[in-house]
Amino acid sequence: MLKKKFEEIDATADLGIIAYGEDLKNLFSNAAEGLMSLMADTKGIAESESTAINITAKDREGLLIKWLNEIIYIKDTRGFLGKRFDINYLNDNSLKADIHGEIYDPEKHELLSGVKAATYHNLKIEKVRETLQVRIIFDV
Repeated sequence: MLKKKFEEIDATADLGIIAYGEDLKNLFSNAAEGLMSLMADTKGIAESESTAINITAKDREGLLIKWLNEIIYIKDTRGFLGKRFDINYLNDNSLKADIHGEIYDPEKHELLSGVKAATYHNLKIEKVRETLQVRIIFDV
């Protein structure tokens, strides 16, 4: 069992997290939770709606960046805030997931940082002891 899912890190003029996972699905889910925690106070988000995501990429690092940027895009274009991120299928080149959450309501939700994009800066998925981890820097 993981001690923590993610942690915020200092990144000059940007924001960052280190996400952890017992496997690749868990790592992608925890990275999404970490991203959402930078963008909004997640305590007030209900799981009343869901949206399906299907993504392909050349490799798993590219897949992770596209996944996180899709979450940012959905928040920015539809106002959808994710609470739970279920990875239904994942290999090195494709991902199918369901995001559970709700549409932003200024009376109910507090937005935090204006994250613009996940970046490839020093991005590397690696195994440390028995845990996968990845450091992700976000443009704000």
